Amino acid sequence: MKGTALVIGAAGGMGTQVAKLLHTSGYNVAATVLDEKEEAHLKAAVPGLAAPVKLDLANADTVLAGLKKLALPSLDAVVVCAAIGPTGPLETQPLALFRRTLEINTVAAVAIYQACMPALRAAKGRLVFISSFAGKVGLPFIGFYVASKHALEGLGDVMRREAKMFGVDIVLVEPGGVKTGMVEGQLAGVARDRAALQGEEAERYGPMYDGFLKLVKRSWDVMIEPAVVAETVLTALRANPPQARYQVGDDSKFLVEASRKPDTEIDAIVANFGAV
Repeated sequence: MKGTALVIGAAGGMGTQVAKLLHTSGYNVAATVLDEKEEAHLKAAVPGLAAPVKLDLANADTVLAGLKKLALPSLDAVVVCAAIGPTGPLETQPLALFRRTLEINTVAAVAIYQACMPALRAAKGRLVFISSFAGKVGLPFIGFYVASKHALEGLGDVMRREAKMFGVDIVLVEPGGVKTGMVEGQLAGVARDRAALQGEEAERYGPMYDGFLKLVKRSWDVMIEPAVVAETVLTALRANPPQARYQVGDDSKFLVEASRKPDTEIDAIVANFGAV
């Protein structure tokens, strides 16, 4: 037995693969899902896994309380996979959606850290966050997601530096495009929203919608599978010591490297993606 691992958001494309790989690798896996539908999916996808805990990351206070109630004495690994990725021009997106995105993708991450640190400290364990290349480069049309991941990157740095004295490692995994249900949902939603545009808004932002759809559709065939991200998570858990960050996928490696260039060069690179 490798120890105990907690997978947050285990019913998503990446979360399911992480839970499955850790389970087959010998970890005693505890998992969280949003609802009964996700619970049924996870049970079918990973036979033999213990019954998951229902946890809604949209309320970080509930997340903190719910994880504390688990009262796990020690945790060798925590992997946070859940996130949402809203799309659309910043000018037109509702602020309530921005708040929800930050709550799920960022504030809940702090709640998870606070709730799990005692158990991680007891085992000198490891906390892995699935971040994104979007935490390094601000791509148009996914502004809320970009903001949440930029914040997560900064928080991850602080957590890593604060937790190190207790023997706890914090790792950020930064995938590029991944073939998940979230991306498929984005495509469907953007196509629906594009069709609903009218008048000046259609004239102003129609090309941005079209560019995003074109970019994602063109990229789909070369996007990595969720299992590749899961393998990287396992690598991060086995490494001694682990890297602070792991880029997954050629697009992530390219964009993270590009993020070190002058802003004018980054703007030119992004403009060529067809998303603007």
